[in-house]
This record gives sequence, C-alpha cells and structure tokens, in this order.
Amino acid sequence: MMQTESMNLELSLEDFIVFRDFIHEKCAMYFAENKKYLLENRLSKRIATLGLKSYQDYFYQVKYDTTLKEFNMLMNLVTTNEISFFRNPPQLKSFQEEVLPLVLKRKKEQGLPRRLKLWSAGCSTGEEPYTLAIIALEVLGERTLWKVEIIANDISENVLYAARKGIYNEMTLRSTPRPVLNRYFTKDGNRYLVNENVKRLVKFTHLNLADRRKLALINDIDIVFCRNVMIYFSDEIKKAIVRNYYNALRPGGYFFIGHSESLHGISKAFKLVYFQNALVYHREPGTAGERPRRAAAVAAEVKELAPVGKAAAATPGATATAHEGDTTMDKLKKIQELLAKTRK
Repeated sequence: MMQTESMNLELSLEDFIVFRDFIHEKCAMYFAENKKYLLENRLSKRIATLGLKSYQDYFYQVKYDTTLKEFNMLMNLVTTNEISFFRNPPQLKSFQEEVLPLVLKRKKEQGLPRRLKLWSAGCSTGEEPYTLAIIALEVLGERTLWKVEIIANDISENVLYAARKGIYNEMTLRSTPRPVLNRYFTKDGNRYLVNENVKRLVKFTHLNLADRRKLALINDIDIVFCRNVMIYFSDEIKKAIVRNYYNALRPGGYFFIGHSESLHGISKAFKLVYFQNALVYHREPGTAGERPRRAAAVAAEVKELAPVGKAAAATPGATATAHEGDTTMDKLKKIQELLAKTRK
C-alpha cells in the first residue's frame, strides 16, 4: 500500500483513495478522482515541510497523532480556498438591499423581537462573517437597538484561530470599498485589524458539517450563507446538510449558496427567488407540513437519548449515585429542549 516515490511525491491512485476515504469518513468531504491533482498539490507541500519521505508516512502521522494537531492541519489543507472580503458583490448587494430589508420588515410587521441571527457555514478565516457584520451595521446603524448575532463555524481549528484574531492583509481586502475599510478597520503597518464593533457581532465555533447532532442544535436563523462549501460533498451528504439548514431557518428565512451552485436534485423544500441582483433560496412561511418535518428531524435526536431515560424508569427501586442522577437529569433536560423545537 502507498508505494510513493519520495523524489517527486506523485500521488498514486491507491494513495489517493486511502486519503480520500479517510477524509470522507472524518468530515464528509468527497474528492472525485478528477480532483486527485488538488490533493497531491496540497499534501505534497506539507510532506516536504515536515521532511517526510512518502504519503504513507504522512498518512500514519495524521491517523495516529493523538494530539490531533496534524489532523487539524490536514483539515485546513483540504478545506481552505481563496477567499476575501466582499466576495461576489452581486450576492452581497442582494443581501444588503433586498433580502435583509425584507427580513427586517417582516419581523417588525409581526411584532417579533429586534433580533437578527445569521449563519456563516464554512467561514474559513473569517472574511465572510465579518463582511456580513459590516453590512448589517451599514443597514442598521452602529447604534441600532437590534441585536445582531452571527454564528460562524469551520472544521479547521487553524483557520478559526486566525479568524478570531481578525488581522488581514491588503490582498484579502482588495474588494473592500475604501470608506468601509476606513470605518471598520484599523491600519497597523501593512496589516488591517477588524474593529471591535464588528468582532463582537461574530461568534466563531468549531463544527463538522457532517455532525448532524450539533447541526440540529442550531435554530432560529434568519439567513444562512453556505457558499462554495458543499462542492466536495456527496449528494447524500448534501441532502442531509441542506435539510439541517432548512430546519435551522425560521419560516421566511433565506439561504445563500455559491452563485454557480444549485439545489437541483438536492432539495425541493426551498423556493428559488429571482431577486434583481442574485438568486436566493427561500424557506416560505407557513409551508404545509412544516411542523411534522421539524418533529421528524428532532425525533432522531430524542431516540438516541431515550434509552438512558428508559433505563432509569425500569429500576424505580434502585438507588442511583449522584453522578448517575445528574446524567439522567441532563439527558431529560436535553430531550425537553429538543421537543420544544417541534412547538415552534
């Protein structure tokens, strides 16, 4: 297995399959065979940096590293793409001038709390969620009474560390309008630091999009951004992830994907809306069968927790330890939280 020549570090098909299956198992990303060159390019550079002789050496280092340091580095290598602030202006213009005003107007008309909750899935080093935060401040004003919360997550701890620092170079900010740059960033030599009024709106967390249990805990989202993140997922995984996005969105919420991406063959739950500046998917309010679908999604989570409750009920005369009692109560509380979703 994996007889890689150390001279040129060519990734054989057998080597590629080993890495592809390992990556798919860990984070659900799937590299088709025509993407072999991409893995070869990214892994060979890392192998050279570590001074290793083969892909086999690197595979075993990743697989058996109990600190997960090199595993996190691998996730960083395979998930990081070129990104920048204010990327794909037409979509962001639609978000700022069309979608966001509609969401705010609907909340006001329904007398809902002044709370705006956005989700940047696959946020990488933070350019997208910080861009969304800046646009929200531009629309609402810095002294707004609205509470803005932006959830931003990624599978790579390395990129999340960089995102939390909020330090960027001019290349990353090349599409940022100069007035915005002056208003929301502080220049430090050849670097730009995101101002605190922007940073405090964004919460960065680690999340594997293949972890359906954690995804099911995200809810009441007004707008989801998941652009160019699902391109390496299999259709089966895409369907599961998109279903979670649908359940996470409030009725009337919107879903942005990459401008060249489509949900055709993936989901029929969303309605495609043709705005002037971009195409955006919409979770229609009051969709028939909305509550049963939410209940079905939650039922799977409750089922995994239920055996603990059954075990406790089956032995009413038994004396549980304090730890066991605490565990049972935690489980019951969790079930109550999940069931509450079906009533929303």
